[in-house]
Amino acid sequence: MNEFLKKAHLFCLLATLPSIGISVSLSQGFLVLSFFFGLSDQIRSGKWKEILPNHPVSKISISLFLWYGIVFLIHLVLDNSDTGYSKAAWNGELKDFFLFFGLLSVGFTTKEDLPKVYRALFWLFLILVFTGVIGGFSSVRLSRLISDLYKTSSNYRFTHPLGSISSIPLYISIGLMNTHLTFGGLLQFFSAFAVFGFLRTLIQGNKKKILIAGLLLFLYCLVFLLNQARSSMIGAGVSIFFAGIHLFFIRKEFSKSFLIKGASLFLGLLFLIGLVLAFSPAGKKVIGPLFGKEKHTDSGRTFIWDSSFPLIQEHPIIGVGPGNYNKEIEKVRIVHSEEYPELSYFYEVTQRGHAHNDYFHLGSVFGLPAVLIYLGLGAIFLAYLFQSKQDFQIILFFYGLIGFFVSGLFQCYFQDDEVVILFWILLGLFIKGEILLSKRNNA
Repeated sequence: MNEFLKKAHLFCLLATLPSIGISVSLSQGFLVLSFFFGLSDQIRSGKWKEILPNHPVSKISISLFLWYGIVFLIHLVLDNSDTGYSKAAWNGELKDFFLFFGLLSVGFTTKEDLPKVYRALFWLFLILVFTGVIGGFSSVRLSRLISDLYKTSSNYRFTHPLGSISSIPLYISIGLMNTHLTFGGLLQFFSAFAVFGFLRTLIQGNKKKILIAGLLLFLYCLVFLLNQARSSMIGAGVSIFFAGIHLFFIRKEFSKSFLIKGASLFLGLLFLIGLVLAFSPAGKKVIGPLFGKEKHTDSGRTFIWDSSFPLIQEHPIIGVGPGNYNKEIEKVRIVHSEEYPELSYFYEVTQRGHAHNDYFHLGSVFGLPAVLIYLGLGAIFLAYLFQSKQDFQIILFFYGLIGFFVSGLFQCYFQDDEVVILFWILLGLFIKGEILLSKRNNA
């Protein structure tokens, strides 16, 4: 029985990773199955203490959800007249705890099976890149091409056009996702892997590997440009910057003389892509926002943030409570519309759902303590990452986590299910690797 549970857990975990780039429902289903198979195996084996990995990063992660629970219980008492509050809270932010299963499920994986998990992660990278390329030239959303085969969908069928280059039409690339922001959030996790993986092949001198890694890097950059998610691009840039500091100056994986060569090649690649795009209206539309040209969604963030600040100011400790953000921000918008009637239209039409900033959203819903815990998670992870001795090919997957905390300054990626699943799985893989290294060193 234990052998069956182990195999079932591993199979579902391996299926979770590539399915992240295909369907959020599919990936969540595999993730939940993986967790419960792994949990059952741990219980039957009597390994209760290993259910939560013994590492500071995992402990501060669980403390964030503990704070979620405390805030929920307080608001449950305060809002006891509202019989639907528990359901609203669960459908809001509380259900995100299920995504934390990604970290826990990875913790159940054996050392021998970890290479298979990293291969599945690489397959996710390939799925994102190639569906991103196809999506950049398809007027119909790729997800609709699949869903229309078995159901009638109410989602918008077409993707946003960017124009054309030499009569070749271009579209905002979203892969198999529903929004370009979600797809960009997934892409940014692989920024350091694509860049520094290619640089390593240059040192190794294997022409076949150089060609493959160079092609993947080129396609990755092209898809990122077509994706247009600037928040993710900023996060990717930060990830590459910190990866460069760590790999060049701390771990010394590359010689300092190679820094100029590597940076020149990477910047040259970006310049080449940008140069091709710059000579067409479509290309200008792609690269314009990267150089400060305002997009139609930019001003909307101002109104969303302006409406979120009063929620934090009035509820600094426990926030407005999970599931209450839309209801409470609507009250603020009405007040602001009355105070500034000339702006009432913009308060009415700007997007609902979240604060378009992870820190503002956490502060609004769970109070400033949640923001501090989340910042603490990022800081502790960064500290352990810069001390890590994990293998080069493995550690490249983790630098994208740094960018995740930066991308969240402009978009609520911590509220995006597809992106957060990958966040917790990567964090779990990092913790697992650190624990295994510690055991090996202490043996």
